[in-house]
Amino acid sequence: MLTRRYKWKVLIILSAFLGIQATDAYILSAVSPQLIAEYHISYVTLGLLFSSTLVIATVLYPVWGYWYDKYSRKSLTAILALLLGSTTWLNALSRVFYQFFITRLLTAIGYPTPSGVYTLTSDYFEPKSRGKAIGFINAATPIGYLLGILIPLTIIGAGLNWRYSFFITGGISLIIGAMIYFFVKEIPRGNSEPELEGKLTSDIYKVKLSDLKKIIKKRSLLLLFLQAVFGTIPWNTISFWIITYMSIERKLPYFLIMIVMLVWIVMMVAGNVVSGYLSDFLFKKIPSGRVVLATIVVFLAAVLIYFTMYSPTFSGFLVFGVLTAFEIPMAGPSVNAAVMDITEPELRGSALAYLNFFSAAGSTVGPFLGGVLGAAISLKYAITLISSVTWVAQGILFAILIFTMPGDVKKLREILKYRGAELNKLAKGE
Repeated sequence: MLTRRYKWKVLIILSAFLGIQATDAYILSAVSPQLIAEYHISYVTLGLLFSSTLVIATVLYPVWGYWYDKYSRKSLTAILALLLGSTTWLNALSRVFYQFFITRLLTAIGYPTPSGVYTLTSDYFEPKSRGKAIGFINAATPIGYLLGILIPLTIIGAGLNWRYSFFITGGISLIIGAMIYFFVKEIPRGNSEPELEGKLTSDIYKVKLSDLKKIIKKRSLLLLFLQAVFGTIPWNTISFWIITYMSIERKLPYFLIMIVMLVWIVMMVAGNVVSGYLSDFLFKKIPSGRVVLATIVVFLAAVLIYFTMYSPTFSGFLVFGVLTAFEIPMAGPSVNAAVMDITEPELRGSALAYLNFFSAAGSTVGPFLGGVLGAAISLKYAITLISSVTWVAQGILFAILIFTMPGDVKKLREILKYRGAELNKLAKGE
């Protein structure tokens, strides 16, 4: 019997891994000036490195998703944490750029970990409390982004070499990998589902390649995949260009930009946690409760980003920015939990991998469009237009999901109920 205390210990460990992974991804941007100076590379070369790591991670999402559905999620996640830590150390030990480039590509192999983390979490937490667990995990990502800024700035500010940043994050990842392997228990897929509670003594539900076609037959899953494309465009547009916008168009000093970013990141953490609880509350009321919340969130985000960017005063920009930062991550826990609500336990890793694949595809569009519109008109216009249009498109897809989700939720409950009845027969020897 898994105690509530143990479940939350596991959740903290898994969250720490996603947090340090986000730190590793963001730290590269923070040390870019040092990389350019030491390796004598151009913006184009550095951009190629960013894009190459993204491509590798994107291509491998479906592969890792399938493996997570077939093999031990605990062991695979521990391996990926160890891979992240060891390759990050290799990054730091590189003396010429081609070595850094190759070792960085190896680091990207381990990026598709969310599939395993979320599916393992779904088997620790029952459907009606899954949203808050996922919200807690999602909150680790903005914390990781913050550490990705603070660690290298602290290291470099102290007059130390940028490589120490990589040694620190790599070391933490190695420790987390060991903690996952020794302290996290692998539990049967579907363990937390009410229909299967107490009936699974082993992990009998594992994916076969022929099962993957079931994913594309679910209308709600296809809509969730499609909304992910639109949902990541504003996120990446804002994250890529907002500091440049504040510096050039708002003419804010660097220290003030850092304060704004710190406040916003704290609000993003709070938004993820709060939305997890709201997601569970609404799901208990109606099967489509999670996507109702997501629909409201993205339509409201389209309005808030306008007031943020077009506030004539700094105080207005800061206040509306705080509201926007708190509100825009609130769809995330609902989306991940909604995938669990309609997908068989042995297919959830693959389903989440496809979701992340589509998210990654959308993430490549925003920065480029932002640059084009920013150069032609202004970054204020670019960020506002791209974000508001794509959030409205995402909101329309969520609105459609309100009507498709109940049927798919019901189908999954029927499948799990049938499995529960079969397990009862086996236990009685019938």
